[in-house]
Amino acid sequence: MSRKLNLIRQKVEAIRYGMLRFNEGSVRKSMEVRALSNNGSRLSCIIKEDTPSASLLHRQVNLIQRKDNDYLYIAGEVDDEVKTKDKTISLKIIKAFWFTRKQKGSSVWLQEKFIYEDDEIEKAS
Repeated sequence: MSRKLNLIRQKVEAIRYGMLRFNEGSVRKSMEVRALSNNGSRLSCIIKEDTPSASLLHRQVNLIQRKDNDYLYIAGEVDDEVKTKDKTISLKIIKAFWFTRKQKGSSVWLQEKFIYEDDEIEKAS
């Protein structure tokens, strides 16, 4: 496993909560989730809100997390979903970005800390 991916997964575990965003038709939907590291390039997301009636299986989704000055943006595809008490999805990470907020005087910007892209995507292009 990539060192960058491993560090990003550790940060996801440390932050835990985030917003899962996806498109449903022409409408952009968001829901609060609790993210947990899984094996390899996968995350498990437990949906905290009322579960959506439509399946998220095989959809492209984005997980966004923020804590203090750290921002995580993860793009992935839902490759499994389980409905027990809460709906849990398995998210295959395609791209992951970790940025840190920096400030000097009145200027504020996001500085790249780590970026991970799935090797399969790079080989296909």
